[in-house]
Amino acid sequence: MYGNLESDEKRRREVVSSLYRSLMQNWDIPQSIQDYYGFSEDYRLFHQLEGMDSDVYYRKRETGEVPDILEVDARLTRAVEAVFESVCRRPPAPYLDRLNGELERLGRIAARPDSVHDIIHVTPSFLAKYGIDKDSPAEVICRQAERAYQELDTRFVIMTGRRPYAGGFFRYLRNERAKQEQAASREDTPRRNPRIPFKPKAIGRGRGI
Repeated sequence: MYGNLESDEKRRREVVSSLYRSLMQNWDIPQSIQDYYGFSEDYRLFHQLEGMDSDVYYRKRETGEVPDILEVDARLTRAVEAVFESVCRRPPAPYLDRLNGELERLGRIAARPDSVHDIIHVTPSFLAKYGIDKDSPAEVICRQAERAYQELDTRFVIMTGRRPYAGGFFRYLRNERAKQEQAASREDTPRRNPRIPFKPKAIGRGRGI
């Protein structure tokens, strides 16, 4: 049904519109599109977990009976975005603006791993979507954020034709980290006491002798 969207403009617009509304407004994706693109199982599982009583969900999470809803949502979102970007020739500005905001957040986390705990701008669902573990050491968080930044930046290049940002951004990060390491090294180096010039008194007879 959706196998040749290039030659069926009506079908292509149907898919693009359905996926866009799902990503931007949380609208349900028609079952036929879910089935064709392989979203059905994660879609069903997400709504099942979402509809659970919170106490039941957390109890079953502790025993491993159900998966993490954030991970299911992240996997589904990534899959829907991938299909949307493959069938939409020119993604709308609001979609690009949203992803650009996520790119900026990834850059901030890569530069300052402690910002991963910013509960206003960095939500658990955002971290799950981009595979960032906020409980990891700072250097691990940096690597995770850099990898996610690289991947999202590449998507932007494909969608918009703009130049890649990742290379220049990573060079900037390396330079800043090198400066910080040099500054820390200077602070850790023991300082010698300043040499105080000393001029001895001339030896000779004192006045009045």
